[in-house]
Amino acid sequence: MARAAKGKRVATAEGSFSVSGKASNGEGSLYRERNGTWRATYRVAGEPRPRRVRGRTRDEALRRRDEALAKALEATALTPAGAVLTNGTSLAQFCSWWLVNVARHRVRASSLGKYEDRVARITEALGDVALGELRAEQVATWQTHLLQSLSPGTVADTRSTLRAIVEEAVTLQLVASNPVAKVRPPRTSRAHRRALSAQEARALVAAAAEDRLGAAVALLFIQGWRVSEVLGLAWSDVDLDTAVAEVRRGCSYADGIGMVLGPPKTDGAIGRHHLTPVVAELLGRRRHAQLEERLRAGAGWQQHAYEGRPVELVFTTTAGGLLLRQTVAKAVRSAALSAGIDPAGLGTHAGRSTAITVLYTEEGLDLADVARHVGHADPATTAGYVRHLGDRPLTTTQAASRLLDPALTDRPTKP
Repeated sequence: MARAAKGKRVATAEGSFSVSGKASNGEGSLYRERNGTWRATYRVAGEPRPRRVRGRTRDEALRRRDEALAKALEATALTPAGAVLTNGTSLAQFCSWWLVNVARHRVRASSLGKYEDRVARITEALGDVALGELRAEQVATWQTHLLQSLSPGTVADTRSTLRAIVEEAVTLQLVASNPVAKVRPPRTSRAHRRALSAQEARALVAAAAEDRLGAAVALLFIQGWRVSEVLGLAWSDVDLDTAVAEVRRGCSYADGIGMVLGPPKTDGAIGRHHLTPVVAELLGRRRHAQLEERLRAGAGWQQHAYEGRPVELVFTTTAGGLLLRQTVAKAVRSAALSAGIDPAGLGTHAGRSTAITVLYTEEGLDLADVARHVGHADPATTAGYVRHLGDRPLTTTQAASRLLDPALTDRPTKP
């Protein structure tokens, strides 16, 4: 008889994976040891490996992790780089100070890990350079070196972070100007993102209806929500009788931690959203299906809290754990195949592009109304999600012909 896998990935029904002796998928680096105790890991800026804490229970391990991380951040903030800053402060010291005192208060936990990776690329080559001695030609040479091993998009993002860091030094009057602003970013090609037609979107949502994540697919392709907002939705946010839902939080992946609940990506997403009848119906199905999952899981059902209060999330693993974005993406691709739609390049964000493009090009709605529907604070951002213009250019040309063409001399004019 074959032995049970130990320490290996095991596929689950919803397409994610679990590890023997580890918490359910989506909990990130939270482990249950063979002796029944729990181990949680966390990362400190500038350290290549995560730190670990233990607890007798899952909640105790998470509490100790939060306390240890808070102490580590406090200690970092009290280093010489955080105590006295001058134009002679090294870029490495200032980057460390910036991560703790600026970035940590402005970005979500899921984004902080990306900033730490970018800072590592910056300090590896420029860390010993004093703030007041940083020159544009040094930045240009560093950027060229990065392009030898990294994609132009990654290098552009890293340069953008360096520019923000040095700009903070300008704000603090440590340096007079920002030399990074004088260096042009590398040319990047815009990624091709798909948007389905209205007919394709209807077919996709219909094909996903029987999937346990069918309501999530509908929220993506009909409501145009971000996947983080979908995964952060709780039953207390939903009123099925009035078909209204509120976006109050998001759920995204943080390096070294795993899936975590946090604020939505932008303030524009926060607030009430009217749901279509199909979305409300699928959420009702999801509610009944989850009740059955809770009964099967029993005492093993995982509990979650946000801002000190318990939350019952709408979309979870079959054991109640936080769900990975990739699991939802798999449901989208599976539904596409069932509907006879090419799944290439069809991820979770394609739902947002689809909803915006269809409402703007096929229905002709004003961008401001579409922005409110999907949760954009600025219609200019919404315009960036339009993947094609449909017949709008032809309609505009026809209007110009009717109203402005001088050949139409027989058209009566208003007095």
